Amino acid sequence: MPGATYNQDLPPTSHGPLKMALCQSRTVVRRQAVYFSLIASVFLLILCPPPGEARIVNRLVAIVGNQAITAMNLQQAIAIEYSEVDFQKLPLEEQENIRQREMQKLIDSAMLAQKAAALGVSVDDEEIDSTIERVLKQNRMSREMLEQALARQELNFTSYRDKIAADLLQAKFISKEIKANIIITNQEILDYAAQHNLFSREESVTLAQIFIPADAPEVKDGEKSEIWETIRRRLKNGESFATLAGEFSKDQAAARGGKLGTFKRGSMLAEIEESAYQLEIGEPSQVIKTGVGYHIILVTNRTGDPKHPSLTPEAEDKIKDLLYQEKLAQAMKDLNLNLRREYSVKILP
Repeated sequence: MPGATYNQDLPPTSHGPLKMALCQSRTVVRRQAVYFSLIASVFLLILCPPPGEARIVNRLVAIVGNQAITAMNLQQAIAIEYSEVDFQKLPLEEQENIRQREMQKLIDSAMLAQKAAALGVSVDDEEIDSTIERVLKQNRMSREMLEQALARQELNFTSYRDKIAADLLQAKFISKEIKANIIITNQEILDYAAQHNLFSREESVTLAQIFIPADAPEVKDGEKSEIWETIRRRLKNGESFATLAGEFSKDQAAARGGKLGTFKRGSMLAEIEESAYQLEIGEPSQVIKTGVGYHIILVTNRTGDPKHPSLTPEAEDKIKDLLYQEKLAQAMKDLNLNLRREYSVKILP
């Protein structure tokens, strides 16, 4: 069943993929806009070490499976995430907490990238190039403008392109291997609604009918007229109520397959209401005589009856989304645990 979707066309932000996959699609897209609109300033704000420290920026800080993470990788991740604050002015304890968080994201990303490669999930040059072109267009930047911003920090377009490729790969892996396998069943929706008391409390029925006025020649014999036997026989043989309503009903609802709408208890003709609340959903009634003519009714939905639990469409959509997010969160936790069992992680001093 549907749920929130992961936008495969746009790469995620610098957040680790395990965390970003928990966000709803609209949040991911919004963060993409922020990420790419700030791309030039981000690289200008990358923490540049003084000359004495330049020799250590590419030292290894971690090895994840067969992939190395350098001090420069960590430094850039911090700069992108905290581009709007002066990192060096933060308390030392907070700086260390940030480094630990960003290191964890890099580790998660490295494990996921290796798993994606092992499963044959990949992105091609066309996907990467079209993504970059779209990003530049949306932000009214030329490639030259981006390259100039990168060059001022001794970075190049190739490194930027590699980052886009990695982000696209992560997004595709999560969509294909995680999100595509999440299924929400009707029973799960009903169980959730029952546990959280979300069923509609107000009694109502949604009805369709086949109606013939009392003065019509087809019903000169009332409920025993031959037309009712014909209708009942064709219903029994599997013809749809909507088809027969369109053929036989003599009211405006005939053009809608007999659909009348939803009615609260107390708002219907007494004879109709009495029958409606005794019928099962999908069960056609016997011929009902009222002051205006003859009816066969069909209950297509019911709310407020404990025997027939139901939800409004809005409530059902909300539950679907909540269940999807819960399953996605658990799936990502399971993925994280499995990756840590599969790939060794060594933090270097």
